[in-house]
Amino acid sequence: MPVGGTDRVRWIERLVDAPSDRTRRVLRIAALAAPPVVTLWSTWYDALAARAAPDAAQLLAFLAGGLSLYLVRRLPIVPVVVAPLVWAATGSCSFVMVTAAVLGARRPRGWLLVLAAYTVLHPLGLVPVPCSFRAGHVSLPDETAPLLGVVLPALVGGAVGEAARLVAVREDRLRLAAEIAAARAADAVAHERLRLSRDMHDVVGQNVSRMTLHASAIASRTADAEARALATRIADTGADLLEDVHFVVGLLRGGDRGGDRGAADARAPRSWQESIEAAERDGTTVRRHGAAVGPIARTAHLGAASSAVLDAVLAEALHNASKHAPGATVDLHGAVLPDAVRVVVENPVAGQASALPSGGHGLAVAAERAATVGGRLTHGVHGGRFRLELEVPR
Repeated sequence: MPVGGTDRVRWIERLVDAPSDRTRRVLRIAALAAPPVVTLWSTWYDALAARAAPDAAQLLAFLAGGLSLYLVRRLPIVPVVVAPLVWAATGSCSFVMVTAAVLGARRPRGWLLVLAAYTVLHPLGLVPVPCSFRAGHVSLPDETAPLLGVVLPALVGGAVGEAARLVAVREDRLRLAAEIAAARAADAVAHERLRLSRDMHDVVGQNVSRMTLHASAIASRTADAEARALATRIADTGADLLEDVHFVVGLLRGGDRGGDRGAADARAPRSWQESIEAAERDGTTVRRHGAAVGPIARTAHLGAASSAVLDAVLAEALHNASKHAPGATVDLHGAVLPDAVRVVVENPVAGQASALPSGGHGLAVAAERAATVGGRLTHGVHGGRFRLELEVPR
C-alpha cells in the first residue's frame, strides 16, 4: 500500500479506536453544530430555488428538521419521520439526505425498509421536486431525485460506517491476540517456575537437609568440644539455609509463602551488625572506621530499600573476605555524604586462591542491588588489597 494510503488508514484507526481529547472535543462541537448548519443551508438554498424568502410554515418545518437531528442517536425514529415531512412542506431534501447517510452508517433495525420508502416518495408524487433541481444546479432528469437524495447519501454513510466497523473489528482481533499471547507467556512462566521449584526442592533442599543431619549427628557424638561447636554452627547454618530454600520454593510455586505478595514477603538480608558478628565468628577481624563504627543507615536516615542494599552488600563483602582470605583483617570505612552514603570494604588478597568453590555471581548480584536504588558499586585489587566501594543515595 502507498505511504499516503497507509497514513490515511492509521488516521482513521486513531479517529475510531483511540481519539485524542482534542479530537473528541472537535467531534462534540461538530455534532452540536451540524443541525444548525444543515438548517441554515436548507433555508438559504430553498430561498435560492424559489427566488423568494420562505414563509413562516416553511421556517418552522426547517427548524423542526434541525431539532430532530439532535435525536438521531437516542430516538432515530424522530428524524426518520420528520425528514420526509420537511421535504414535502418545503421541497428541501437536505434532511432526508442526512438521515439516509446516518441510516447507512449506523444500520439500525429496519434501515433498509426506511431507505426503500424514501426512494419511492418522489416517484409516487408524495414530495415535490428537490430544490436542488429547481435551482438549476443539477442538470439531470427529475426521476434521479431518489438517487441524489437517498441512494448516494446512504452509500457514503455506509462506506464511512463500514470503515469504522472494520477498524473496530481489527482492533478487537489485535487486542484478543495480545491477550492470548500474554496468557501463553504467563503460562510458560508459571510452568518454568514450577520446574525450578521442583529442582530447588529435590536438589538443593534435600542435600542441605542431609548436610544438616550429618552435622547434627557429629555434634551429638563427638567428644571434642571445638568440633562439637563447629558442627553445631554448621547444623544451625544448614537449618537457616533450609528455611530459605523452602521460602524460595514457596515463592516459585506461588503458594501461601510467596506468590503475588512479592516484595512484601522478600527475605530481608542480614543486618549490618549480624553480618559483622557472623564474620567474626568465622575468624575474621573487622575494624570499623568513621561512620561505620555505629549504625550508619540509621545515622544517615536511609530509606528501607537503601538500608537493605547496604546490609546485603556488606554481607556479601564479608562473606567473600572470609571465604577467599580466611583469618584476614577487614577494614570497613563509612562516610555520610550530603546526598549519599559511602561504604568501603578492604581486605588483603590471599597468597593462594581459596579452594572453596565460588559461584562467581555474588558481586554481580550486589551491583544489581545497588543499581535498583540508584546506587553504584565498584570493586578491584589495589596495592595487594581487594577494595569494594558502595554508594547509595540518601
